[in-house]
Formats: sequence, C-alpha cells, structure tokens
Amino acid sequence: MMTSRKDQLRSILVLVVAALLLQLITAVQYFSTRRGISEQLTEMAQRDLNSTNRTAQLKQEVEAALAQVMPDIERFTARHDNDSLWAVIRGLLGRQPQVIGVSYCHVVGADGRHDGLYIYKDDKHGGLAEHVIDFDYTQRSWYSQGIDSDSFWSEPYIGKYNVKFMFTLSRAVRDARGATVAVISVDLPIEEISALASKLHENQKRTFVPIILLQLLGLGILAFIIQRYVRGVLRLHQVNTEKERIVGELNVARGIQEAMQPKASPAFSGHNDIDLYAWQTPAWEVGGDFCDFSIRDEKLFFCIGDVSGKGVPAALVMAVARSTFRMLIVRESAPERIVTAMNDLMAQDNDYYMFITLFVGVLDLPTGRLRYTNAGHTPVYVDGKPLPVDPNIAVGVLGDFQYSEQEAEIPSGSTIFLYTDGLTEAEDARHDQFGTQRMEAHLKAGTSQQLVEGMKAAVSDFVGDTEQSDDLTMLAIRYVRQLSATRLHRTLTLPCDVGEIPRLAEMVEEVCDEVSLAPAAAMQVNLALEEAVVNVMKYAYPKGLESDVTIDADAEWMTFVVSDSGQPFDPTIREEVDTTLPVEERPIGGLGIHLIRRLMDSINYERREGRNILTLRKRIHPTE
Repeated sequence: MMTSRKDQLRSILVLVVAALLLQLITAVQYFSTRRGISEQLTEMAQRDLNSTNRTAQLKQEVEAALAQVMPDIERFTARHDNDSLWAVIRGLLGRQPQVIGVSYCHVVGADGRHDGLYIYKDDKHGGLAEHVIDFDYTQRSWYSQGIDSDSFWSEPYIGKYNVKFMFTLSRAVRDARGATVAVISVDLPIEEISALASKLHENQKRTFVPIILLQLLGLGILAFIIQRYVRGVLRLHQVNTEKERIVGELNVARGIQEAMQPKASPAFSGHNDIDLYAWQTPAWEVGGDFCDFSIRDEKLFFCIGDVSGKGVPAALVMAVARSTFRMLIVRESAPERIVTAMNDLMAQDNDYYMFITLFVGVLDLPTGRLRYTNAGHTPVYVDGKPLPVDPNIAVGVLGDFQYSEQEAEIPSGSTIFLYTDGLTEAEDARHDQFGTQRMEAHLKAGTSQQLVEGMKAAVSDFVGDTEQSDDLTMLAIRYVRQLSATRLHRTLTLPCDVGEIPRLAEMVEEVCDEVSLAPAAAMQVNLALEEAVVNVMKYAYPKGLESDVTIDADAEWMTFVVSDSGQPFDPTIREEVDTTLPVEERPIGGLGIHLIRRLMDSINYERREGRNILTLRKRIHPTE
C-alpha cells in the first residue's frame, strides 16, 4: 500500500522535473543565441575596424576635433563653469556628424566628486539628450585607460544608452598643474553593424513576450495533465487512502497523548518536600486517561481524570481537558472553581455526551493543607486510607453545576495515591477483577516510585497474559514538610494606616542586618513587604482593623507572614502583567504582585479560620 503511494509520487516528480528541464533548456537556448549573436557582431566590428580605411580617417578627424576644443574644456573645468563646458561639448556634437555621443566623467576622488554626464544624439526623438551616468564607469576601459592618455581608442562594444556598435576615443582632462581631473570620451559608431545590432535588438524585444507566453502555456498544459493524472490515481486507490488516513489519525492521537503525559519523576527547583511518580498505559493505541501536576506560589496543583469512551475521541477530549486544567491553575487556586470552570467548558456543545471523572487537588506545601474536589472519580488514598468523597457529578454531564470543595491535613511523610478504575477493574483470564482490597494491600510505605512500581508488578502478576481491557493511570505524591531550626522570630501589629509603614521598614532592616542579608537583597525584601502590606491595607480590610506581620529566619530562609481578619483577598490569582506592552495598553493594577514575584523567591496565600495569610520567602544565601 505504501509502496504504491511512493510510486505515484515518484511518477509525478518525474513529470515535474521534466517540465522544469524543458523550460530551462528553452531559456538557455534563448540567452545562448543572444550571446552568440552579440559575439559575432563584435567580431565583425573588430574586422571592420582593422580593415576599413574610412574608419581610420574618421578616427583622425575625431581626434583632431577633440584636440581643438580641449583648451576650452580644460579652462572651463578649472573655472567650474559647467554651463560653458556643456556648451562646448554640444558644439562638438553639432560640428561632427559622425560623433554620436560624448561622456564627461570626473576622476574618482578629485574634488570629492564621482559623477559623470553623457550627451548623445537621440535618433528617436531628434536633437540631443542627456543622461547622468548611473553605473560604475571606473570599470570601463575607456575610463581606466583614458585617465592617463591623450588618445585612447577602446575595443568595439554595444552602447548602453543607444543600441549601436561603437568604439570610443578617451582623453584625460588636466588642470594647470598637469593632474588629471576628468576623462572625456567621444563615441564613433560602426554604422553598418550598428544598424544590424539595432534590428536584432528590436527583434529580440518583439519575440521575448511570445516566447514567455508559450512557455507559460506549456506549463499550464503540463499542470492540467498532472492534475488529471493525480485525480485518476486518487480514484483508483481510494480504499488504500482511507486506510492510511485512519492509521495516520491514530498515530497523531498517540503522539498527542504521549506529549501530554507528565515526566515520571519530575524535579521541582527548590522543592525537596515532594516526591512524585506517574505512570500511564492505554489499553488501545490511544486512551482517555490523564494526570498532571504543577507548582505555583508554594502550592502543588495536581489532577487525575478518566474520559468516557475509548480511542481517538477520548484522547482528543483528554487533550482539551488537560490543556484547560493547565490554563486555569495559572490564575485559580480553589479546586472547586477549577473543576466548575472545566465543567462549564466541557458541557458546551457536548453532542456526543462524553464526560470525565476528575479529581483536582491543591496541596499547600508550607502547611500540608490539602483542598480537593472529586467529580465522580475513584477515591484518593492518603497513607492507605481513602479521603472522604462528596457526591459530585462527572465533568461535562451538566453545565452550571456547583461542585463542592473538601479539606484534609496531610501529615509530613504521607503519600497520596491516585489511580483510574483501570487498576481495580483489571481482569485475569477468569474475568476476576483486581479489586479494591488487593489494591489497598499493596499501598505500602516507601518512595512514590516504589509504590507505583510495586502496584504495577502486582497488577501484572494478577492478569498474567490477559489482554488489557481499560486504560490505567497511577500517580503517587510523597509529602515531607521541610522544618529547620528557627534562628530568630519577630512580630509586629500594624493598624490600617500607611503612615505606620516606617515601623515595618525599621523591623525589616534590623532583621536583615541580624541575618547578614546582602544590602541589595535587603532592599528588595523591604520593598516587597511594604508593597504586600499596603495592598492588604487597601483591599483586605477597612480602617480600625489590624494586620500582623511575623518574620522568621533560619540558616537558609527568611519567612514573612502577613495575616489579617479582613475580607478574603488573594493577590496571587492576579494574572501576570505583560510588561512588554506600552503603558497606555496595560490593564490597571497587577504591578504590585508582579513586583513581589520578582523580588521574592516564593509567595503563598491561604484563607484559614477567617483570616488572610500571605507568606513571602527569601533565600538568605541564594545559590548560583
């Protein structure tokens, strides 16, 4: 099947190459013929020049006429009297009927000039015509040889401004000191050959357009033949083409799904408190399972989902769901809002009634607080015990559904285990399922990779050689809270008054000095903390309330906690400001949190027990 397609393409390629070669040959013949005629004419002109007495006589007459006016030309050149100079040249053309043109070119570098003028007899319109010389005349022999000569005759050539064969007499124009300041040249035609050259030139111009039109017509006919050939081949191999299309779609879907899979054991910079391991295998060429995770503002966002159905449709829905999750966690921190937004999107135009069982969790790394929303997915286990599950429907079933959010405290050293139903519903040759009890029996302590690999081995031993019937995905997250000895501790209570900010700056300066923070870093800390507290005063609570600022430091980190009991205000959900936009095009606000993100190493917000808790961290000795 594939060999037949290659043969078709090879045949088409041969036709195209043949057509291009035909056009190339035609073009080469045209320009070769033109060049050959020019060379023959030049040779004829040379013979005529060497053998005709009339030519020698004309040369002597032109030399004498030029010598007669040279004193005037040199005098007017010295005076820079161009009007008189051009008058003398026009007079030379008028007195010498055999001369068809005169060039006057300044010597390059003389008086800083590099220009020239050509005055010639215009046979077409009558009278004299002028042209500023628009090419590099220093490369022409009549200039390079004439600059040091009082009488130099060039080889025959075809003129640029009048299509005639000619040879040129060149002579240097000198100043009072004898230095050459310009070159004057006089053109003398070879009449018979010039007439022939003009005729050939006109014939070439007349035949150029018909030749091009004929070439285009030939290409059009060839394109029509190729198009008819391709249509015939496609009709003959319609069945094979359809099969190849299906195989191609499956390959594309497999590639999309593989690209969507997260790394098995990622390393998050600056985070030794989590250890993740993911594993995924589809039952068919492509599958509908997915999992993902990311860290933002000291929070681990993670999810696992199972799309209804199999094959390409499920894989495409999976890709959309994962991309939507990635987009939402940039600005949302609440699992229920993330799931609700995904549901509203997936429920729109869901003509095929596909849905997704989904679990979304947000783990606050400094505290171990887990907020999660389970939308019809299998339970998630923490240290071998399932988390409570609210009765939420699957994503995509019903739009405008209000999902609930639940919380749990994850102790340090705990492991969170997520899976799809392909694990518990894996069947052996007798159609017995692996089941929840066997799964719970293998939820053993260890690293996240050890847990997943152990579960994989257990399922493989159970099903044996039985063909996999469902997609299977597992994700393990081991959480170890990082604790270190506190080096210092400071607290400050501030009323809702920006006039109290200097007290904060004073305390920050004392702490930075005590931990020996670099002056530049201390300035960044002061600026970021001031911006954060002013934001809290502005948005979170009215006058009369107070905010508490706590500063802790250990050997590696400085931690700043700003807490208040005002209305909920999460600055971390503000979208990043595009600082590349002009000022007038930027939306109002957002620069404060943008500044804090750039100055501090991490930022985290939590709403706990009726209080806003904003945590900023700065590394005391940053690593390179």
